[in-house]
Amino acid sequence: MSALRFAVPPDQALLTLADASGGLSALFAFDAVMRHHTEWLTDAAQALGRDDEDDEMKDARATANAQTETIRALRTELAELAADAEAQLPEGISYDLPIVTETPLPFLPETVGPRELLHVEKSFKRGIAAQLLTATESLGPLAERLSGFDDEECRALAARVAAFVVAVRGAGPGSAPS
Repeated sequence: MSALRFAVPPDQALLTLADASGGLSALFAFDAVMRHHTEWLTDAAQALGRDDEDDEMKDARATANAQTETIRALRTELAELAADAEAQLPEGISYDLPIVTETPLPFLPETVGPRELLHVEKSFKRGIAAQLLTATESLGPLAERLSGFDDEECRALAARVAAFVVAVRGAGPGSAPS
């Protein structure tokens, strides 16, 4: 048996796994929504004869990729936490739900025009915002729980998760200015 990275108290393993699962599902959905819209925009650009990217588009894509990589790194750690929490469930307790559930992708038009482009832009913004906010609904409580564990890896992950939640939602009322 391999050593576990995250030492989760058995009495907290089920809740930890459930919150990690919720966050993972939303972060995977974020990635899927991003990819779905990017593919449509790439196809639309090709249909309009715009195969080359200008510097502004390259900069925007680089920024989006950097943000996506940060989320993917967090997702990897959450997957490790979920696996470790599942391994530390008390005897007789099991988590019978899928750890990552799929979210249906939004409808995107089959044609390209100003209205369709506006629809895709709004859909993209709504989809990204919805998935990020959904992730924070599970990850906020997860960060609080992890910060109370005696395990240094759990507390370090709690700080990274909390930073993500603050980046998405902003600092809450009563927070000290940074």
